[in-house]
Amino acid sequence: MAIENKAKIERLSVNKKFLQNFHDDVLSSGKQGKEGENTVTMKIVSVGDAPDRHYLLPSYDPKTGKIVANGNNLIDKYRSLIESGVIKGYSSAKEAELDRKIIYPQIIGKK
Repeated sequence: MAIENKAKIERLSVNKKFLQNFHDDVLSSGKQGKEGENTVTMKIVSVGDAPDRHYLLPSYDPKTGKIVANGNNLIDKYRSLIESGVIKGYSSAKEAELDRKIIYPQIIGKK
């Protein structure tokens, strides 16, 4: 159980670091987007390419200022980071969503 918890904490830390860096890069470049009244820097979504492989990825593309809605396109965009371990995967969408609920407010400062 301790090893499993350590792995979950490490995964949370790795994914938060990636998303925090993404958010900070968007802010420092001044490429935030708008979604209605809200400013967008990441728009974190959970996407999967198999029933047991899910990822938390930023769907906001600061180059285009648009939200990438297709999960397969997002996975392809970040595949090299997934394969290199910069982004860690989850075994279920539920597990990914639990971490998203922790990470998002820590980075954005909102609930």
